[in-house]
Amino acid sequence: MKESPDTDTDTDKAGAGARTGRWVTVAAPLALVALTAAWLFLGAGGVRTVVVRLAFGVLALCLGAVGVSVFRAGAARNRTYARAVRAASSAPGGDRPAGLPARLHGTPWPSLRAVGLLVALPALVCLWIVLAVAEPDSGGRAAALREAGAVTGKLRITAIEHEVIEGRGRQADATARYTVLLPPANGQRAGRGVPASFTADTERRQEVGGELYVGYVPAHPELGAVGDDQQAEVERKVSGRAVEAATSWVAGGFWILVTLALCAGWWREGVTRRGARNTGEGWVALRVRVTGGGKHTDAPPAEGTDQMTARERRDNTRQLSCLLLAVDGTDRTVPFHGELSSTVAGTVLAGASGLLVWHPQRRRSKDVLAELIGDDGWQLPGAVPARVAEEAAADAPGPDRAEPSGAGRQVRLLDLGAAWSATVPKPLLAGLVCSVAIMGALLAVPDNGAWRLWAGAAGLLAPVAALLVRTSRSAPGSS
Repeated sequence: MKESPDTDTDTDKAGAGARTGRWVTVAAPLALVALTAAWLFLGAGGVRTVVVRLAFGVLALCLGAVGVSVFRAGAARNRTYARAVRAASSAPGGDRPAGLPARLHGTPWPSLRAVGLLVALPALVCLWIVLAVAEPDSGGRAAALREAGAVTGKLRITAIEHEVIEGRGRQADATARYTVLLPPANGQRAGRGVPASFTADTERRQEVGGELYVGYVPAHPELGAVGDDQQAEVERKVSGRAVEAATSWVAGGFWILVTLALCAGWWREGVTRRGARNTGEGWVALRVRVTGGGKHTDAPPAEGTDQMTARERRDNTRQLSCLLLAVDGTDRTVPFHGELSSTVAGTVLAGASGLLVWHPQRRRSKDVLAELIGDDGWQLPGAVPARVAEEAAADAPGPDRAEPSGAGRQVRLLDLGAAWSATVPKPLLAGLVCSVAIMGALLAVPDNGAWRLWAGAAGLLAPVAALLVRTSRSAPGSS
């Protein structure tokens, strides 16, 4: 059967949107991880410069690709879902729509998108925090000392000038210009030291005769010195790190733990994560028809009358957004949920007929992993609440539970979210552009100061503000 030009156009747009989405899905999380790790753990130098520039360039390219996708092939989610359905409906084997395929597809790209999002979000939050609190510029003297191979040691204060005290008592913070005597270049103890002055913000007031941690080059005392009452701060200045080593490891540890926790939770609960597998004995297949999208309350049966049982029942009750499937030959409706917009999917797939198939032993958490296989040749992964699946299988007529094998039938994975990049709202895109521009400024301008905190907050909140604007505009009754 020859496809119409409209179908070809929709297929091309779906393919282009999917390719853009896949590239951004892989590249953006990797760029964010590289950028965050370089800014957290690397000192100033060629390696950090190269990594930061390459990672930020890839991030900018990802944003540009999303922008092109939005303005060229952008559409509402219902249109991209419809394009995906038409693209996946051209699988051969439609002459035997009732047959159960011998092999079902896995979900590599939907799973990769979920992991990419769970990796990117913690990295992005961590990056914004360290960009805001970083002090990448320690001055030209620190850079010269770093290039000459500076060391850190404790030296005695010989003079204090221009002291500004913040607070009261000996524990008050202070900013002053301190002078110390550096060892002479020849290393002789009898020689007079070389005076070196620097300005430092200390956590407590200092006195002449006290000691500070000082970074200097023993062979070149003429290069001067940098100092502080905290050794970690001196080492940060000498190495050119954006944040202190202890701070970077604490922030990096939280970042890694949060990322691992999110990925572990998805690995345990994600209902669309699965590999390719063969069908056969033990599989249940029901003839169903999609009636639309809706809500389903999955609650355990009411057993017992004591307060503890009632509390446990409330704790185990959940609301699911799902597709509603009417089982042929019965008056039963089965909820089918997955990682998709059920309202839009219900509108697009309403009226479609096919098979709902699952194996009773393939469970994840409170669900049975299931596949909705359309008569048009597409396969949509999802799940059915375990209790509902058991009741539906027990009540279904015999023939409905034993669909004939379609050994020669082929299906295509229906990835409704493949063209996600084309559905990004334009206000959100504008917020992301603003956010990335601010990020570039924080990376490129080494100046320290309170402006970094304000810029970091603005960059982090810009996409959120854009979403709020879009929500307010699309709200019912808005002009």
